[in-house]
Amino acid sequence: MALKIYVMKFHQAHFGNGYLNSSIAHFTASRLFSALCLEAIKNNCLDEFIAEANQPDFVLSDAFPFIKRPYLPKPVSYPNFDFAFESLDDNIQKQKLADSLYAVPLDEYHNFLQGTADMEKLARSQANFSKTVEITKKGEDPYEVAVTYFKGSLYVIAKQSQIVDQLMTSLQYSGLGGKRSSGYGSFELRIENLPSDLADCLCQENDERYEYVLLTTSFPRKEELDQVLPYAKYEIHKESGFAYSETEQELLRKQDFYKFKAGSIFKRAYHGYIADVRPDGFGHPVYNFAKGLFYKIGG
Repeated sequence: MALKIYVMKFHQAHFGNGYLNSSIAHFTASRLFSALCLEAIKNNCLDEFIAEANQPDFVLSDAFPFIKRPYLPKPVSYPNFDFAFESLDDNIQKQKLADSLYAVPLDEYHNFLQGTADMEKLARSQANFSKTVEITKKGEDPYEVAVTYFKGSLYVIAKQSQIVDQLMTSLQYSGLGGKRSSGYGSFELRIENLPSDLADCLCQENDERYEYVLLTTSFPRKEELDQVLPYAKYEIHKESGFAYSETEQELLRKQDFYKFKAGSIFKRAYHGYIADVRPDGFGHPVYNFAKGLFYKIGG
């Protein structure tokens, strides 16, 4: 796979998690994929992009921090603290700090898994990465919106192609997230090679010596589900929302989609799929990206 890191330097953005007055400092692959589909429609290349995305080797990760180096999602059920050599209070405090993290620097990942990383340092780094504030706008179109300001960048891993580069370049001006008409969500894009220690551990295939950290909030195909559930340690993420119907001239609720969150741990990797979550009777597909990408650990 010709994978690249797409680094996005946002200045301010609204990545909602259900409410306009809340915002988080990251987003899932499905949010980015939906935005790329809209860019493809504007560029008259949607069919070409969907055909590319349906190729077996096309992958796309969730967005994670990039602060001089890539971060990866905090793995579910880790770290493993050694209770034999430290007091219970120390380990409880370390566990609280670890639980507060969303992502861990790539070069600290092994230490984090073993419970030997400096949890206080990692927590400070995450706290300094972004700041969210509520903004109130008065006047003819009043609203309250939570806006996240970034001191670092976000990145995704994707299979590079001409059309992906084209749409990501276009998207940096259109913006990503909510309240784009108010100037939120634009970003500066740069494309980089994967560090070798990251590239060597990315996979969609299986080796019984390893466990697999999910990098894309996603879900297996029906025939894969029974194979990946044994020994899995996972969290569930619900995706819902609305799609606009030109024929009905209204917003219709999309099908709810429950997926495994990035950071979930599996003994077997899976491929996943691109789901169609269109409302009943809707005139065209509404795509939700649910293909898996994994980082192998252990061995």
